[in-house]
Amino acid sequence: MESRWIWPFELLDKLGEGGMGVVYRARYVGNDRHVAVKLLPSDAAANTTLLARFEREMEVLKQLRHPNIVHCFGGTCESEQRFYAMELIEGGTLSDVIRSKGRLSLEVALDFAIQMCHALQYAHERGVIHRDIKPSNFLMTKRGQIKLSDFGLVTIVAGRRLTATGRTMGTVEYMSPEQIRGKPALTHRSDLYALGCVIFEMLTGKPPYQGESAVEIMHKHLKEPVPHLSLTRFDGPRQLDQLVFELLSKTPERRPGSAKEVGELLEDMLHPGRRAGRFESTLLPTKTPVASVVAPLEGIDRSSDSLPEISTTIDQFRSPWSWSIAACLVVICLISWNGWRTSSSRIAQAEHVLVNQLDSPDQTTRLFAANTLAKLGPLHPNTIGKLHAATKSGRDETIIAALAALSHHANECRSLQWDIYKMQQNSELSSAVRAQAGQTFNEIQQSRSSSTTMTILFWSFLVALMVVAVVGGRWIWSRVRLLAHSNPSFSGAA
Repeated sequence: MESRWIWPFELLDKLGEGGMGVVYRARYVGNDRHVAVKLLPSDAAANTTLLARFEREMEVLKQLRHPNIVHCFGGTCESEQRFYAMELIEGGTLSDVIRSKGRLSLEVALDFAIQMCHALQYAHERGVIHRDIKPSNFLMTKRGQIKLSDFGLVTIVAGRRLTATGRTMGTVEYMSPEQIRGKPALTHRSDLYALGCVIFEMLTGKPPYQGESAVEIMHKHLKEPVPHLSLTRFDGPRQLDQLVFELLSKTPERRPGSAKEVGELLEDMLHPGRRAGRFESTLLPTKTPVASVVAPLEGIDRSSDSLPEISTTIDQFRSPWSWSIAACLVVICLISWNGWRTSSSRIAQAEHVLVNQLDSPDQTTRLFAANTLAKLGPLHPNTIGKLHAATKSGRDETIIAALAALSHHANECRSLQWDIYKMQQNSELSSAVRAQAGQTFNEIQQSRSSSTTMTILFWSFLVALMVVAVVGGRWIWSRVRLLAHSNPSFSGAA
């Protein structure tokens, strides 16, 4: 496709399309990094329900930070073109893997299922119910890491409902009976039912219930007996057959209590006899065999005062290999330094562009610039001044975004502390602006105290380092003098 721009992203090629938006591969101008950008079509933005789901998906993803959940970098829902950016996953989907292989091996399926449990447990602990767990919503990295995506149908516990009671939303092959009926209210156990369907499909190549139409499949979810893995080509442990059977129970209360519980059972099956899985990481003490400590001392004549291995080490250090290694290290340092300079230059360019956008008459552009500046590294003092100026005029959303950006750079805007305090006390401003001003003021206060603490720790560390250097230097010099007296060859080499 011809490249398009949604600043600061250049859209390159389409990766996928669905009812909740179109996903493109894109380039971020700040550092040339490739990301995935999800856009809500302009015609869909007129649908208030779709718009609310898109906004909720973006907000939920921004709050979820987990290795097995796709990472969202943020976006905007203020202009006619709604979009957000997320990490680009290059390995396809779990659905692609199942389609190409037919079914997965027991070990691979267990490993994938454990990763899914990690993602679900993290989301459920934060009151997030996904409602659309299926293989195509699990993205795959090239290293085999699972990433849960597509939170467009997500339900927030105790949050505002976006689906009317009795209405069915989801993918029929993986929908729980209560999700099909629309009652009772969905809980995290609805996601566990869908997880059971996915595990069943990974091990057999097909979902547990199939049919010619969506109505037929939904009827099977509601009425047909729960299928057993043992009735297929499955040859794994009986405990796994029982676990999947319980996950697919028609009654939510008969399913396992949590994704963590399921993950622990799967860990036991993947590593029988030990519970050293990723849910309960226990650090065991390492015992070094006595032989490995004694062996290097064998063959040394303890009655002799000479230490031939030390002079040999000195000669090895003077060999051409040492100079080659040193040269390689210098080259690596130079390359790293040049890369850092290039990266810093690109970030400075992006910062300059965003600073110019703060002066834009378009409030949406100003809002996006302030939100993006909050994510950059240390800012130039002029940029801090521009953000401060942005808190003086404009819509409340823009002022709040500018104050939030200043709070992210509290160390760099201490001189603005009392001006922000006045905003907090200004009764003419809205309560939301005054609340954000109070939060920014507190961040600056905390940065002052933490800076003082870090300064004290730095000088304490420096003094301790000097003491260690003096004491260690004296000890090394005494050892060198002793060796020089006891071994003429070492004295000559030194």
